[in-house]
Amino acid sequence: MFKQACAAVALVGAMASAHADATLISEGFDNVANLPSSGWTILNLSTPAGLTSPWVQGDQTIFNALSGAPESYISSNYNNAGAGGNLASWLITPVFSTATDVVVTFWAKADVLDGYFDQLTFGLLDASGNPTSLVLDTTVTVSGEWAKYSLNLASLGAGTSGRFAIEYTGLADQANYVGVDNLSVSAVPEPASIALAGLGLVGLVAVRRRRSAR
Repeated sequence: MFKQACAAVALVGAMASAHADATLISEGFDNVANLPSSGWTILNLSTPAGLTSPWVQGDQTIFNALSGAPESYISSNYNNAGAGGNLASWLITPVFSTATDVVVTFWAKADVLDGYFDQLTFGLLDASGNPTSLVLDTTVTVSGEWAKYSLNLASLGAGTSGRFAIEYTGLADQANYVGVDNLSVSAVPEPASIALAGLGLVGLVAVRRRRSAR
């Protein structure tokens, strides 16, 4: 019985080593005002700068969050830049490790009006969070339904780190309102860790079979 219990613990330990700390960042934007104190950076580099803050709490009178409370998403709108200006409203995550493969996912939705469209550019920044360091950037036109977007990042090597950034971009006169919800950054388990978990499972099955044969 003790050996069987030890085999079960070995499996749990192997699984834990494969998945522990897999989620590096998980943000549902329940309280946007608290993001800076948690390592997030919000910048308005629009030209000329407009009258509104670059990223604020979602407005449930426009549309509801993907999940949670109706206003629990982060939003931005065309007033971030002055009339005739260019939007550059940046939402930047805290620093996370890029020593292993990483997957970043988030959901976005726009308040679509005839003649207007909302665009987001997203990608990886260096650990300083300097917008000029943006790489792997992709620009998307956001639809009127919540849609999921992902960035798959291969390991940059031991000791490396970075930040994920979303920029609300485009011509202010052609934009309207956009929301982002449920952003996560997850480390992909290394193959060796996955194999270890599988080995633990095989060992547990073998112990159970031997016990059953007696």
